Amino acid sequence: MATDNGSEGGGCPECKLTLPVKQTFDLEKAVCSYGFFMMAPNLWIPSTCTLQRPLRLRDERSVMVCISQDKLISSSLNLLIRVRLLGLETLTNEDEQYLLAQVSRMLRLSEMEESAISEFHELHLEAEAKGFGRLFRSPTLFEDIVKGILLCNCGWGRTLAMVKSLCDLQSELKGQSFGKKKGNLGKHNLGPEKLEKSQKTRQPELLRKKQKNREKSETIATLQSTTSVGKDMVSQTSGIRSVDSRNSPGDLEQQKYSEDYCQPSNSPDLSSSPQPQSLRQCDLDLLFSSEDFPTSSELANLDEKFLEKRCGLGYRAKRIVKLARDICEGIIDLSSLENFTGSTEMGMCFDDVKEHLLKLDGIGPFTCAIVWMCMGNYQSIPADTETVRHLKQVHGRSQCTTGTVQREVEEVYGKYAPFQFLAYWFEIWNCYEEKFGRLSQMLPSNYHLITGSNMRSKQNFFQKIQAYK
Repeated sequence: MATDNGSEGGGCPECKLTLPVKQTFDLEKAVCSYGFFMMAPNLWIPSTCTLQRPLRLRDERSVMVCISQDKLISSSLNLLIRVRLLGLETLTNEDEQYLLAQVSRMLRLSEMEESAISEFHELHLEAEAKGFGRLFRSPTLFEDIVKGILLCNCGWGRTLAMVKSLCDLQSELKGQSFGKKKGNLGKHNLGPEKLEKSQKTRQPELLRKKQKNREKSETIATLQSTTSVGKDMVSQTSGIRSVDSRNSPGDLEQQKYSEDYCQPSNSPDLSSSPQPQSLRQCDLDLLFSSEDFPTSSELANLDEKFLEKRCGLGYRAKRIVKLARDICEGIIDLSSLENFTGSTEMGMCFDDVKEHLLKLDGIGPFTCAIVWMCMGNYQSIPADTETVRHLKQVHGRSQCTTGTVQREVEEVYGKYAPFQFLAYWFEIWNCYEEKFGRLSQMLPSNYHLITGSNMRSKQNFFQKIQAYK
């Protein structure tokens, strides 16, 4: 866990951390393995195999983090995960451990997870051969639970939009740059009026943002006129204008990462057709984004009606705000809940945790199965209409319905116990990639097209992309 502070060539200051991993570890497979990697504020950059997103320091400030993996240098050496913290010159030991724990959680690097993956591979040789077994999750259990709630009873595209809206709102609420301490958001009553008032007090910052947005638009326009991603995966970055001395270090990093995203990828396209994907502004906006996923304390301060309308959460807003307030008031202790699952008597503990989760407002069997999986238990499958489609299409269960699906998944995947979810998701993910191509190479603006209806459709996926454009 070495630390290397400083910057290269006078650019943006940064801290560098490392995490050792086994030689069999593959960052791309660890990240691009579950739909959470497609949700904001995560951004996977395929050309450099880098995960970019904000993480929190102990005082809840956000810092932009870039996670990459070293190439194997010697067969006798472990691989290293490299973690770059942009905009920080110094880091306390406590913050270093806090950040690395979040990275480890996302990538499932704990001894318990390593043991579970090894046991699963003994039952599923095909998954072992493909290096499948780590399902990407969030840096915190709270983020996992909220995203699980947002997956329930709605389409994939709407889930992506709701998560993005929450992150956009977080950016508006903090009103400050990365590395700056957040302001006081008030108690339970931050509505449109207070947001408008707070914006009026930040006129200098708003002017700076407008200037920054103008510069960003020029860069995006140049990129869009010179870049094609997918079909040729080629970038003509020589057309990008130079960033002059007026730009901040953050702007320099943003230009660098917009270039990185467009560089050619060495990874082969696994689809049968070339991917006619070209950069759109919504893709490049992610590279300039500064929003983080809101914490429980930030959401607890909001009025549920405001949150419902602002982020389009519907009935979920009330449940999410209640969850956040219960955490802040000490009624729910997620840290103890998650640590409980890591004890030696894992089977008994998971049953107790599942029972506790089902008592929480807004968490039914579907969301509970997702949260349970995020906590390291793979016995339950969150069955929905997509599961019904999969069983019909892949396993020939033509009579499967939402009423019989739970029984039928137990019949199909019971032989993989206690890793039924991993076996199920291995099939689902492979089917998605057979239909859409390698998901790690897909542009974020096309994530919403990964739906059950498109899986049933005989129309070529790439024709759908052209129609969407």
